[in-house]
Amino acid sequence: MHRVALASVKFTHPQWQALLAITSGLLLILVFPKFDLSLLSAVALAPLLLAAIREKSPGRRFLWGYLGGCVFFAGTCYWVYLVMRQHGGLGAAEAGGVFGVLFLALAVYWGLFTWIAGYLWVARWGPLAIAPLWVSLEFARAHLLTGFPWLLFGYALTDHFALARIARWTGVYGASFLLVAVNVALVWFFTRRSWAAGIHLGIIAVVLLLLALTPTPEIYPERQKAYLVQTNIPQAVGLEIWDEQTQAPLLDRLETLTTETAGRQEPPALVVWPEVPASFYFGEDSFTQEYAEGIARQTNSYFLMGIVALLREAEGTKPLNSAILLNPGGGVISRYDKIHLVPFGEYVPLRSLLGFAGKLTAEIGDFFPGTRFVVSPLAGGQIGTFICYEAIFPDLVRRFVKNGAGVLVTISNDGWFGTTAARHQHLLMARMRAIENARYLLRATNTGITALIRPDGVISAQLPPDEPGVLEARWAFHDRQTFYSRHGDWFAIAACVVSVLAFFAVARTHPARHGRRRKRN
Repeated sequence: MHRVALASVKFTHPQWQALLAITSGLLLILVFPKFDLSLLSAVALAPLLLAAIREKSPGRRFLWGYLGGCVFFAGTCYWVYLVMRQHGGLGAAEAGGVFGVLFLALAVYWGLFTWIAGYLWVARWGPLAIAPLWVSLEFARAHLLTGFPWLLFGYALTDHFALARIARWTGVYGASFLLVAVNVALVWFFTRRSWAAGIHLGIIAVVLLLLALTPTPEIYPERQKAYLVQTNIPQAVGLEIWDEQTQAPLLDRLETLTTETAGRQEPPALVVWPEVPASFYFGEDSFTQEYAEGIARQTNSYFLMGIVALLREAEGTKPLNSAILLNPGGGVISRYDKIHLVPFGEYVPLRSLLGFAGKLTAEIGDFFPGTRFVVSPLAGGQIGTFICYEAIFPDLVRRFVKNGAGVLVTISNDGWFGTTAARHQHLLMARMRAIENARYLLRATNTGITALIRPDGVISAQLPPDEPGVLEARWAFHDRQTFYSRHGDWFAIAACVVSVLAFFAVARTHPARHGRRRKRN
């Protein structure tokens, strides 16, 4: 008698449902950096699913998911507050307000998930639609309101290439699907123990075994050479007056660091400077271009660096966050203008309502987005360069590969993140871009983590953070395009279609069962 009553309390009392949702939020925090307990991903979502399927009230079901989402996003994106407070010039209340708006808005996706998942669960086949539902909501998060696909569930597989390589067909969304399907299979089997649940669990187990046990030969000839410069320029430099007299010592230091390490290369190598807090106005000031051309000539190498480009139009001058590539003779090959800007970092969305957010750099709020995916020639192949925040957008990065890039380069200034988990999270997501596109990824950052990432997502070399240095990286061009590189987010779009069809199918066959609460005896 007491045992039955205790079981009833465990599964139906609102406090327990809330605790289950919070548990999932906490477990998923532990999955990602700096904790990196990726094996927890196999069960991390199970408590949230239990809360969803045991709660009969749609409103409370949404609330439990929303609560779990608040825990997860506040716990993984806490660095937003520190960025706004330390570098954005905001007071504690204003920085907290921006942070609060972010995680409270993102938690809505978790609330929608639990609300709809509990609804789908009532149908015999309904659990099959829950993994597509999660993928659909991740896809929405990546695109709605400028998009913020930070730490999608599938990134938990980045360290497990045998499983993560599914992303070469589906993007990171396929990895998310696998993990959610595992969690669903466990909950389904242990709550229903039906033949359908057993078959589903068996199918998932077979898929995982096939991925894990199938040989994955990867050959990395690494005939090319790059020098990735970690400049370690303090964030405060970006607020100083930028002229030759005040900044010449800094440029002299960086030039010496680069040229002494790289020497003169035969054949030409690739030298990369990262995005930095100081604004290099290539071609607009009297000294940046001269330094850049000198580095290219002295090292006899292609030289890539982050700059601020100015686009002059009739309505005024527009600054662009850009990367410029020089040939070994110092001539300009190409310029890429950052397409996906950082909200509150490079522009202020809804400025009329959020004008208090101010500026994070001397030009925040004034940057304009680029429009072209630029692929540039090097000796032996082509290079695609993207900038900082763009590394978290799968479809954006794969477009460079689709356009012919045989190697990917990302330049970033992760100095904004300080010593928080954010720079480790950022690196994790960049590694998935290498896996999705089967490309070497050369990552040069201002303060860390500068790294050479192989096509299987493995970091083969890196520099310690928060100190200047040059990483000599050996890599190779790859020509074969993955299915994902060619076709993009087809899997996520298919998941959206399945989710919508499943929702309406359940609505048609169970019109009343979902919304009504059972009467208490």
